[in-house]
Amino acid sequence: MRLGLVITPVYDRGTDPLVHVAEHEQAVARAGELGFSTVFVGQHFLGSELRFYQPVPYLAHLAHFAPGVRVATGIALLALINPVEAAEQVATLDVVTRGRAVFGVGLGYSDRELAAFGVERRTRVARFTEAVRLVRLLWSGEEVDFDGSYFQVKAARPAVLPLQRPGPPVWLGGQAEPAVRRAAREADAWYAAPFVRDADLGPLREAFLDERARHGLPLDGEFPLRRDIVIAGSVAGARRLAFERSRSRYATYARWGLDGGPGGAAADTGYSALDAEEIDQRFILGPPQACVEQIAGLRDRTGLTELVIKVHWPGLPHQAAMEQLELFGAEVMPHL
Repeated sequence: MRLGLVITPVYDRGTDPLVHVAEHEQAVARAGELGFSTVFVGQHFLGSELRFYQPVPYLAHLAHFAPGVRVATGIALLALINPVEAAEQVATLDVVTRGRAVFGVGLGYSDRELAAFGVERRTRVARFTEAVRLVRLLWSGEEVDFDGSYFQVKAARPAVLPLQRPGPPVWLGGQAEPAVRRAAREADAWYAAPFVRDADLGPLREAFLDERARHGLPLDGEFPLRRDIVIAGSVAGARRLAFERSRSRYATYARWGLDGGPGGAAADTGYSALDAEEIDQRFILGPPQACVEQIAGLRDRTGLTELVIKVHWPGLPHQAAMEQLELFGAEVMPHL
C-alpha cells in the first residue's frame, strides 16, 4: 500500500508567502525521507480564507525536495479550466518530474469560481467529461480532431507530450455514486474524498467496479483514498482534537458551497452536523496502534492501494503538524 501526503493550504492572505512555501518544503522533504509515495496539491481560485498556490507550478517546485516521489494534482478543477492548457501543463509536469505525475481532477462546486470562469453550474458535468476525453486525446501523440459542445481542436498534433504513455494516470475525485460511476468510465481510478463515510466506502467501491465491468475495463487498478488522521493518546482525545482542528476548514467548505447534501462535507450552518459518530466515520483517530488497525481494516474491506493523509490544519502550528507527520512515520508506517 502506498502512502500519500496532501500539502494542504492552511494559510490566509495575511501569512508571509515565504513562510507558507518554506513550511510546505519542509513537510515534503520529510515525507520523502519517511517513505511517502506521493505528494498532492489541490486547486481553488480567488480564495482569501485559504491561499491555494496553483498545483502544476507548485508541484514542479516541491518535487525538488523529495526526489523520486510522485506528484499529483489533488484535485484540479477540470470543469473550469481549458483542457488544452491542462493537457500541456500536466504533460510538462510529467516531463520535468521524469514521469511521476498523476492528474487528479474534479468538477468544482464554488459559485464564485464558476462565475469567474463563466461556467454555468448545469454544464459542469458535460464540460468535465468532454475535457477529460480531450486531454487524453492530446496526450496520445496522434493528430487530434475534436468537435465537442464546449471545446474544439482541429488537425492538431501537439509536441508537448507526457513521458508516461499513454499518459499520466487520471484520478477522478468524488463522493457520490454518479461521480464514482463517472470515474469508472472516464478515469483510471476513483480518488475517494475524505468526506465519504467509512460505511459508504464499500458500496461506492462496488459501484465503481460494477461500472468498470459493464464497460469491459480493467478491475485491478489503483484505489486512492483520502483520510484525515489525528494521532493522540486516546481515541476520545483524538476525536476532540479532530473537531477542534477541522471545524474552521469544514466551515470554509460550507461557505464555498460544499453543503450538506448527500455525501456533502458540512451542513449549511457550518460544522455542527459532524458529531462524534460522523467524525469517527471520516477520520483515523487514536494512538498509533489504533490508527494502524483502522487503516488495515479499511485496506482489507475496500482494497485501497494508497492512503492519502494530511497533517496541517488552519490554526495548528506548523511544528505540531510536523510532529503528527513524525509520529505517523515512526509508529504507523512501519506496520503498513
